[in-house]
Amino acid sequence: MQVSESDLACVRKWAGSTTDAILDPSSRIFRVSEAEGLIGYRQENGCAIVYGDPACPPDQTESLIKAFHDHCAKENLRVIYLVIGETFARWLFNHGYCKTMIEYGEELIIDPHDDPRKKEGVRACLVRRKVRHALHEDVSVKEYTTFDPRIEEGINEAGERWLKARKGPQIHFSHVRSFEHREGKRWFYAEKNGRIVGVVILSRLERHQGWLMNHLMFVPDAPHGVPELLVVTALEALSKEGCRYVTFGTVPATQLGEIQGLGGLSRYFSRRVYSLANTIYHLNGKKKFWEKFDPASTKAFLSFKDSHIGLKEVVALKKGLNATLISSS
Repeated sequence: MQVSESDLACVRKWAGSTTDAILDPSSRIFRVSEAEGLIGYRQENGCAIVYGDPACPPDQTESLIKAFHDHCAKENLRVIYLVIGETFARWLFNHGYCKTMIEYGEELIIDPHDDPRKKEGVRACLVRRKVRHALHEDVSVKEYTTFDPRIEEGINEAGERWLKARKGPQIHFSHVRSFEHREGKRWFYAEKNGRIVGVVILSRLERHQGWLMNHLMFVPDAPHGVPELLVVTALEALSKEGCRYVTFGTVPATQLGEIQGLGGLSRYFSRRVYSLANTIYHLNGKKKFWEKFDPASTKAFLSFKDSHIGLKEVVALKKGLNATLISSS
């Protein structure tokens, strides 16, 4: 998918934690002339997998959703909403656009002014210890602001090494393309002895006057504490700018929460399948890293247009999540 300047501007203005998934080349953009905003989705196995709440003003939601469902009906596509907030999930359910809603995770959010290093407890102690270790190893973190081919090459190389080092089953919403869609992005990189050993990429979320902190990457031989140093340095910079909102994205829960629209047997099998996926893909691994920064959280849901969830939907979700049983390297 080729993203236009107007699409990118719309995503930066209205989208949330699924920003990168919407902008991924494998996604499609749905727009209609009668409504401002867009819907980002992938078409997989006869299903339209929507990433996040609609990227539109709140008063345009119904017009956009109705047009999208009409489009999917004409194309004979089953609709699945992935990574949506509780308010939108209940709106879909109550207005009949979706017959099934499943609470599967949470979005992690932090106020950059709430410095995780200044808190008490085991988690704060761990963050301080990790950061001190990285600093002791002469690691420094800087923001990339002025075009420099050497730095960009180093950031790209660090990202490639990070990707190649990932082993085992993988799930991710979007592919790493560090310097695509530059407008509305920021980069903080960690350097040791002139070599870039880590990077974290931020995407602007104008709707929240904040940022999505995503694609935290570091080379396999990076000193301990590089990820934590990258995070706290970026948070400190945002705090000085008066920012009050950063999301680390959505993380899966250990087990499914609320389920609406399914019968008792279907709920049982849904929980069993999720439990199996949790075991295979280690779904709680991402949360274990981010929770040390003591973020707040909001519920995340998965919604289906139909009350029947079969193999077609499961296969579509697997593809929409880029789920693999072996690493891409």
